[in-house]
Amino acid sequence: MKYLELAKFFEKIEGLSSRNEMTSEMASFLKGCDQKEAQIVAYLMLGRVAPLFVNAEFNYSEKSLINLLTEYTKENVSKKRKEVGDIGDTVLEVWEKYSKNSSNYDISDIYELLWKIVNTKGTGSINQKNSTILECLKKLSPLESKYFVRIICGELRLGLNARSMLDVYSVYLVGDKGLKDILEHAYGVCADIGYLAGIVVGENAQEKLNNVDVRLGTPILSRLVERVGSFNEIFERFEKDIIVQPKFDGLRCQIHKWSKGRQAGDNKTVWSEYLQNENISQGLFGVGEAFNSEVRLFTRNLEDVTEMFPEIVESARNLPMESFVLDSEIVGWDYKKGKFLSYQETMQRRRKYSIGEKSTDIPVKSFVFDLLYLDGGSLITKDTKKRLDSLENKFGSTTGGIELAESKLISSLDELKEYFNKCVNEGLEGIIVKQFEEGYKPGIRNFEWVKIKKSIEKDLVDTVDMVIVGYYYGSGRRSTLGLGAILCGIYNEKEDTIDAICKVGTGIGDDLLKEISIKLKEISLKDSPKNVRYQDSLKPDVWVQPQYVVTVDADEITKNISKGKKDIGGGLSLRFPRLIEFGRDKLVEDITTVEELVKMDNLRKNS
Repeated sequence: MKYLELAKFFEKIEGLSSRNEMTSEMASFLKGCDQKEAQIVAYLMLGRVAPLFVNAEFNYSEKSLINLLTEYTKENVSKKRKEVGDIGDTVLEVWEKYSKNSSNYDISDIYELLWKIVNTKGTGSINQKNSTILECLKKLSPLESKYFVRIICGELRLGLNARSMLDVYSVYLVGDKGLKDILEHAYGVCADIGYLAGIVVGENAQEKLNNVDVRLGTPILSRLVERVGSFNEIFERFEKDIIVQPKFDGLRCQIHKWSKGRQAGDNKTVWSEYLQNENISQGLFGVGEAFNSEVRLFTRNLEDVTEMFPEIVESARNLPMESFVLDSEIVGWDYKKGKFLSYQETMQRRRKYSIGEKSTDIPVKSFVFDLLYLDGGSLITKDTKKRLDSLENKFGSTTGGIELAESKLISSLDELKEYFNKCVNEGLEGIIVKQFEEGYKPGIRNFEWVKIKKSIEKDLVDTVDMVIVGYYYGSGRRSTLGLGAILCGIYNEKEDTIDAICKVGTGIGDDLLKEISIKLKEISLKDSPKNVRYQDSLKPDVWVQPQYVVTVDADEITKNISKGKKDIGGGLSLRFPRLIEFGRDKLVEDITTVEELVKMDNLRKNS
């Protein structure tokens, strides 16, 4: 397939506002792809060359591209960018003077060039990338160039995510969304959208999708938890004894270990052949030290953080089990005092530099609360009680960087409250309650697992995870910092939109304001993002690409009393919202939904 076909398709999709139309068009386009092309298209649709858990970033800024094109064309590309409002459309206009003919590139040729940019690193890498990009642009038509530069600058902006692609695959296979559950489970077990694309366009697709299993080194989507409004509700929902575990305030971490050469599942992914052999042990455990096992750590948002936590990697290697997948929470730990460090201190460990120094200053532990795979076999279909029994039997004596979280059997309300108070007094967020039966359901949220947080006694049952869609300049002192408040939205599953429901300006110190301002300016948009709905009264000074997830607390959930669209956000807003955390380790598609906010509102009213 020619790259020009894909560029024209991107242009068509960009012009559609109906999600159903987009899904139908993408399913039709997929019919012209072979298995390799289907994988490539799946990643490129999301502006990437590999899944989120693969370190395959372009590390090339829009500013670098503008400088490159300015030097080559002698035009004021920066001024044009400000006028047009989008780097892709800017290049489209500028390039009309320099390239008329379409390239003869296949999409596999472009994919290889993109990987060349990704793999160009080290001293002089920007100059090398500039050379690669310019030589490619010289052979591309303006339309092809538009989407090529959008991809490398991280601004494709088609309004798609991995779950959008699952709908496409279902329509491709059966003409409607009837395979949604099968596809969601397959993606939950193996969070590689391109890998699934290769299955979908191949033979016996439905049978193979039903049989997708854990692939070590590929993260499993994290199981999610529901909220309840009171302790009494726990025993109204659970008829039998329950399993209770601490709720940690840290970084969700999935730990994968396997022996070299014995990785689960086949490794036929289009991106794997382009990976450079970077030995993560170099500089972490001593140069040249060889290991017989591989270890990878993944966050809830599918980021590979293996290099950031060497003590956990080392503990995993030292465990005698040949292969496993553990679900855990990384928490800062004061070994001298035997107590938890704050969430803010823990998050300082999420950096790629000065790892050794931070390991000493802010040690961490990974508290394990579930076992998903062990020595060659998946456990996700096993009952929770059976998985925890296996976890206790195999990992019960684990110490050091990896430690077992407590699992307590409870049968009365008094016991539940007593354990909750114990956890809160120890500095934890609260507790997680689980029923004995049912397997681990990746990416699913239901009442088989529920949480009770310290905020149970407050007007707001839980905090709200939102995505920033815009910001306001502010006034007075804040105007000098470049940002006064942010506009935040939740996900409307029914409409498949992000609904902006409140502006947040409280809880943001000057240093964080500056940091947020810099990051948001890099993803600013001329117009509102695709699929974002808002009341006119909330229109921000600057729109941004929905990318950064934040956690927000508030005094209460309130009715939106504006005269605008009543269905936005379920007609709800937040009273006195304040920022708790910027850059939450969640994907945009995992933010709080309208349905969840309505449930939270009902929980408080009924408690």
